[in-house]
Amino acid sequence: MEQDPSQGGTLIARVVEEHKTNYILRANGVELNATIRGTFHVTEDFPKVGDFVEYVSLAAEQAVIERVLPRKTKIVRNASDRTRKHTVQKQQIIATNVDVMFIVMGLDDDFNLRRLERYLMLAEQSKIAPVIILNKADVVTDTGSYQSQLASLAYQAPLHFVSALHGTGMEVFAQYFQPDTTAVLLGSSGAGKSTITNWLLGTATQRTSPVREDDGRGRHTTTSRELFPLPGGGFLIDTPGMRELDIIVVEQNDDDVFTEISLLSQQCRYTDCDHEKSEGCALQTAILAGHIDAKQFQSYQKLQREQSYHAKKENSALSLEHKRKTKRVQKEHNKIIKRKYSNRDIATEIS
Repeated sequence: MEQDPSQGGTLIARVVEEHKTNYILRANGVELNATIRGTFHVTEDFPKVGDFVEYVSLAAEQAVIERVLPRKTKIVRNASDRTRKHTVQKQQIIATNVDVMFIVMGLDDDFNLRRLERYLMLAEQSKIAPVIILNKADVVTDTGSYQSQLASLAYQAPLHFVSALHGTGMEVFAQYFQPDTTAVLLGSSGAGKSTITNWLLGTATQRTSPVREDDGRGRHTTTSRELFPLPGGGFLIDTPGMRELDIIVVEQNDDDVFTEISLLSQQCRYTDCDHEKSEGCALQTAILAGHIDAKQFQSYQKLQREQSYHAKKENSALSLEHKRKTKRVQKEHNKIIKRKYSNRDIATEIS
């Protein structure tokens, strides 16, 4: 929702682009170049694409961001913060105040059921309504097999087959947009997100590129996140491609997506069941009986391992940093003690 820039004397705008410490804001159809106030990093999160912010107007089309308004939703992933000696995993906000998540996959080498499941988990965690868009429908003759595969997923969402290149089926997007709706496009490079963005905007705003023939992967044509106002109402955020989803943070709601697996795991004979070879495992019984898809269970296990790995890695890095800080403090303390006794010895000699 793009708000009136004046609310009780406070100027409100929305972040449409982010470039390190510089931002592009939009207020009443006017774009402003903005920076953040000097003490911003001390007290709050930096602005992200999709944020509503309070700002102070300076010269023509220049502004200073004072504060980020509370976020309705946010999409978060893990990102590596590398320093000279170690790496720390920290959260990176992809987009904020999003209502609809369009999960885009191409019906070529880009289609991956397990990755799609991860995106659905991300939507569940973010409290955002997911919509599955299977693009490049023109390259397949039978879509029924894809529908059957998607039916096996634990979490369901509306499904649409489109061809953004030829404009086939693209009318389905209109039903998801109201004047205040913000949607985001997520998917791998080469899935067709930029082509979809251009179609919805009615102009070739985003650069597009064909997938590589050797591995079926796309080139990164979108290098940063950007929010676009749509001609028919609503807003769209296009994002750079994300193929590897082990970096996605899915902290507390994976059980909501794997509901059946979670419930069955509580019915195992032993509370410390490894769900692989333990006697009386309810999950293995269900898999053998065909009630649970084995690949889905493998995806669940992989997620658990990844979360455990990232948690251990982060704890290890934090522990290392704590040791370094303790060592520095001890070193400074030793210097003070050494100076103290050195000065005392000098005073004794003088007397």
